[in-house]
Amino acid sequence: MAKFMRYEQCLGKSVYDESIPTPFVFIDCDVLQRNIDRMASLAKSNGVKLRPHAKTHKIAAIARMQLQSGAIGLTVAKLWEAFAFIDAGVKCSYMIAQPFFGHIKAEFMIRMQSECEFLACVSNEEIAAEIGNIAKRHGTNANIILIVDTGYRRLGVDPNRAVDVAAKIASIEGVSFRGIRSHDGRTYHLPTHEERVKAAREECEIMAEVGNKIRKVGINCDIVSIGSTPGAYWALEERWTDGITEVRPGNYVFHDRMQISLGVAGVNDCALFVVSSVVAIPRENEALIDAGLKTLSGTKDRWSEGYGIIFGKDGAKLEKLWEECGLIRYNGNKLRIGERLIIVPNHACEITNLAEVVFYGGNFQIDGFWVVEARGKVW
Repeated sequence: MAKFMRYEQCLGKSVYDESIPTPFVFIDCDVLQRNIDRMASLAKSNGVKLRPHAKTHKIAAIARMQLQSGAIGLTVAKLWEAFAFIDAGVKCSYMIAQPFFGHIKAEFMIRMQSECEFLACVSNEEIAAEIGNIAKRHGTNANIILIVDTGYRRLGVDPNRAVDVAAKIASIEGVSFRGIRSHDGRTYHLPTHEERVKAAREECEIMAEVGNKIRKVGINCDIVSIGSTPGAYWALEERWTDGITEVRPGNYVFHDRMQISLGVAGVNDCALFVVSSVVAIPRENEALIDAGLKTLSGTKDRWSEGYGIIFGKDGAKLEKLWEECGLIRYNGNKLRIGERLIIVPNHACEITNLAEVVFYGGNFQIDGFWVVEARGKVW
């Protein structure tokens, strides 16, 4: 624990305490738990299972909170994220959302099936066959999920081809075809609320229809899974989940400026913040802070300006980011050198992957810290 002494010395202090070096990430645990419980309750009231996407936080402690609140398993982007969680003692069912290629990864996954269930997502029969061949050599089957494209045009088969592709995958030796999954990212990109909600409903309707068609030709399809935080909120709140078996929201644990712009959260629903200090006043009405691309990331919110919301500083805009610093332009009350700023980032899903540890607590007081076990796990 010696290497973490510098973090332990921060416990019990306010995030505004100047003895704590900036920049750093702070998570409000009360808001975090409230967000986790809200989504779990929505899923339960719809009779739908919850398999949250843990790539948002990459923290084993938060994964445990989600499972304790009723999640039936976790979604991860990459296989090595799952292994990091398992090493941290989080043993559950894992859906690997991004397809992977190569016998090394498939070998690892098949060997780890003795500890946890794995659901490998694919968008073609070729990768399913490769995984199936390796599973067969080990005398077992690999669980395969087919990705269906409901309109986002990123990954997945056209819904009109899904039954044929599912049949080909189900016929592969060493494969257990388990179902289908989607991620309709249009909910983040369409310009109006009405269009976004319509896309969320279309995702549900298309996936339910494809699932039924697959079953009608005699193929097992016990998983029909939809993704995205806004899509999950709208589907569950409007009860469009007939034929949907599970949802995979990720960002809901933290929320961020994007979710505020989309209308599914407010500032008081945001659980993750970046704490930064003003280090220079280069020109009138400008301030330089010590957080840049390596702390806040460079993702823009297409529905607002700048790189985040500066908590309690109306009229201040985080206008530009370099690697290690950012430029704020403001009017009204002047900022001062050394002043601490609390920033709601544009996209919270990228923040924990940039941090060695994150602090947590309540009312902006630090109660503890979490090591980010799955940061950097891109394999």
